[in-house]
Amino acid sequence: MRMYASRVDAGHPDYVVLAKLRDAIARESGGMSALLARFPELVREAVDFVLDPVRTARTRVSELDNVEKTFIGLKLEHFVRDLLDVPKGLRDLVIDGVDVDIKNTVGTNWSIPEETYRNSEACLLMAVNDAKYTCSLGLILARPDHLHKGKGNRDSKRGISASGFENILWIVQDAQFPPARFDGIDMARFREMRKTLAGNERVAQFWRENLRRVVHRDVMQTLLFDQHDYMKRLRANGGAPDILRLEGIAILLGTYLVDRTLAAELGVPGLKRDEIVAVSARTPAERDMMQRAAVIAV
Repeated sequence: MRMYASRVDAGHPDYVVLAKLRDAIARESGGMSALLARFPELVREAVDFVLDPVRTARTRVSELDNVEKTFIGLKLEHFVRDLLDVPKGLRDLVIDGVDVDIKNTVGTNWSIPEETYRNSEACLLMAVNDAKYTCSLGLILARPDHLHKGKGNRDSKRGISASGFENILWIVQDAQFPPARFDGIDMARFREMRKTLAGNERVAQFWRENLRRVVHRDVMQTLLFDQHDYMKRLRANGGAPDILRLEGIAILLGTYLVDRTLAAELGVPGLKRDEIVAVSARTPAERDMMQRAAVIAV
């Protein structure tokens, strides 16, 4: 989405109304800093909720159909209402006594309904760019002059015109939201393993092909979508480590301090509690270290 520079300042006719709403949104979020930190996280959570990678192995918005894409906006609307702890009213939110509509887009524009622009009501605009992992949040008064001319689509909805973009008061603009936890993984191969390999071998093969790639445990849950206790496949004494230790490969779980410490000594520092990595020795010294830790065979 092209972001036009905003003309909404103290001299703009909409400034007083929009600034009051902006300040109320920041206040109800716990402050502007808290909002700037939390909104991108909510975007990631809403996108992942709709993608549902554990069941579907889908990881990008482009894999959704058009109806599913609208669910991202619906879920994000619920998250924002929860964050602000405000009720629904005539429109989606009541903020500081004002009815505010919410509109989201994963494209380049929003569809503003007639009941909102008929009386130039306030809209909270959300935008999600899954290609660049950016998100935006802004406010506009849906004046007909800010919208495309004509009758709009068959539902009488209208998009915001190029000049109308300049009348948005941005609260969050092109902020980065967390990338998908599957970034960098060959998802075609990933899906193939989900279909063709048994649990332990599936895990073993994934790590053979992804050595030293740090992944969130959600990736393992998605890989092992059909396993009742997926973490069991990642532990020794019955899991994939029993296969890989004979090949000189160790699966290290961030859950355990001893594994986090060993990972750092093997050149993978900062492993988080919800992260997993598999390593093999790059030098004789590393091999000795791994053997002493009993994570690979002697």
